[in-house]
Amino acid sequence: MDESLWQKCLKIRPDDGASVVVGRKATACPWSAGKPHAGPRDAEFSVVRMKEEHTVQEPNALLTTLSNMALKPEVRFDKLYQKLYNYELWLLAYQRIAPNPGNMTPGVDGKTIDGAGLKLIHEAITELKASRYKPIPVRRVHIPKPNGKQRPLGIPSFRDKLLGTVLKLILEAIYEPTFSTNSHGFRPERSCHTALEAVKRDMVGVRWWVEGDIKGYFDNVDHDTLLRILSKRITDNRFLHLIGQFLKAGYMEEWRYHQTYSGVPQGGTLSPILSNIYLNELDQMMAKKIAEFNQGKKRKEKRDYHYLKKVIYRAKQKARKTGNWSTYKALKRKQLNMEATDPQDPDYKRLHYLRYADDFLVGIHGSKADAEETKSWLEAYLRDELHLELSVEKTLITNAKERVRFLGYDIKRWSGNRVVRLHTKQGVKTKRTGTYQISLLLPVDKTIKFAKEYGDSSKNWQGKHRTKLLNLSELEILMTYNAEVRGFLGYYTLADNLADAAGGVLWMTMTSFFCTLADKRKCSIKKVVTDLKKGPNRYIISLEKKRGKAVKEYELITSTKQITREKVKFGPIDQRPRTWIYQSRNELGKRLLAHECEWCGIRGSQVEVHHIRKLGNLAGKTPWERQMIERRRKTMVLCVECHDELHAGKLSEKKKMLRKIRRAGYVETHTSGSEGVSVKPDVAIC
Repeated sequence: MDESLWQKCLKIRPDDGASVVVGRKATACPWSAGKPHAGPRDAEFSVVRMKEEHTVQEPNALLTTLSNMALKPEVRFDKLYQKLYNYELWLLAYQRIAPNPGNMTPGVDGKTIDGAGLKLIHEAITELKASRYKPIPVRRVHIPKPNGKQRPLGIPSFRDKLLGTVLKLILEAIYEPTFSTNSHGFRPERSCHTALEAVKRDMVGVRWWVEGDIKGYFDNVDHDTLLRILSKRITDNRFLHLIGQFLKAGYMEEWRYHQTYSGVPQGGTLSPILSNIYLNELDQMMAKKIAEFNQGKKRKEKRDYHYLKKVIYRAKQKARKTGNWSTYKALKRKQLNMEATDPQDPDYKRLHYLRYADDFLVGIHGSKADAEETKSWLEAYLRDELHLELSVEKTLITNAKERVRFLGYDIKRWSGNRVVRLHTKQGVKTKRTGTYQISLLLPVDKTIKFAKEYGDSSKNWQGKHRTKLLNLSELEILMTYNAEVRGFLGYYTLADNLADAAGGVLWMTMTSFFCTLADKRKCSIKKVVTDLKKGPNRYIISLEKKRGKAVKEYELITSTKQITREKVKFGPIDQRPRTWIYQSRNELGKRLLAHECEWCGIRGSQVEVHHIRKLGNLAGKTPWERQMIERRRKTMVLCVECHDELHAGKLSEKKKMLRKIRRAGYVETHTSGSEGVSVKPDVAIC
């Protein structure tokens, strides 16, 4: 079979940059006769065969090609289903989700990421090739929302989660370059902070706000509409059918099956990208609406202000001749207190729009009638085109003088003016700024809610001891307080009133910390403060002492100056895809492809990855626990026999000692159970 025919059989196009490679040369069918196998057990799952199959196309080249082609609106994507056969793409997806502790939560099948390996990937790809793959229902649980209600959360099986991540990589490569710059939710290098900074930067001068919230968005996404939107750019029916299977897989709640007729399950790896693709239609229509709504280049200047400018000019000319500048300065002060342009100019209108997931904010330079018309248009478009409904309670029209709540912040227009002196080439100029500027504020109710855990905010914000922390060490108590304070205030680092609003919170957390330590030491609060104080408002716990010197010190957060406030950066619009986000194989992928047990040292046999939720769960009583703690890894690549023995509590340290003998050059034979797999571990298989 020649190379061109082999590529044709795989349905790989030359412009995709794909080739079948073994080592560095093109080859014919890699599973042809004559290839070595590990033994009878691996007749169906061959390590050699997988090594050759997964080099069909490098994922970086594949995803980069898709991103580059996505910038051309006329391009339609077909034959995407065959990209799911790429082992390297699966390994990239596996590496992306492996560090997530949520992978240790079992789905309906009771399985987690523990024990996953190349065999799982091979079986999934085999089912995809035969069109037998079918996602299983997700396990639904409910988690509390900030308003006291319950949020449904779907927990998929790990195999479905892994395939969903592969689909997500492909969809992100296609759609991410074309998403609107006004969308900030669930996107690389975008967050709540970038959305809030965009509000503060771009929406200066807004007169009216339209706060938008879609009612039950994730539960009401119309499947047919979503697939129709996807089909505009993707013409591969098998690929679309697979996504439809994920959408209609259903869910299990209290061991009862429920079919899904709409919505995307919150908690799945596909949900964020699919929700952005769905609402990207709204983003594109809002871009057209903005182009139609905007009028004029600048506001009309007020007649009084225009007349005053002429008077100031004549007064300045006269002052230069007479040397008396008192009249000019008085007129200049009057100018700084006078509004220059007409805020109600009917010939000047602007419309601003920003979205984070299903929450959006519309800012309008115009009248209240314009705001009401925009809200009615949004309701009609979402209802007729996307089959969604705006929440009546949360979709409001608010004057810019009042506060609006967006992403946990209060947004308000400045009430005063600020006068600055600017040094220019023409000299020093006095300029008024601050009029109609936007300020981001930390809400009072958020601080009170956070402070309830540490004391009573109604009584001078005095802290109280926390009994549940008494069993921890003093350093662990300090780190707990710091983590909680840093998490809350770190989110509100953009607030203009952070220093004032956080004062009470920091005082309460600090006094609560002292009360907790005093209760633990069974002494007075004064003694605790005296012992920890190392300077003005500095309270430190030393990790250990050696010859009277502190080895490492940990300081309690008592001021907002200790909170890192990084500037949110806004780069140019990304016209070329950021291909570096499709990183190459990391350490876990290399360890998995090495096909070597990290305990007994056997090579060439089937391996699985043992996962733990976090290193803190390990007590260090067994040898394998000590090895994971020493290497600071939450994963360990093991052969099947060692992995089974680990879960049975029978993993012997003698196997680990024999590993050194194997590496010294001795030929050892490893028999895996009753299957009789014999491999010389010092012989590399390639």
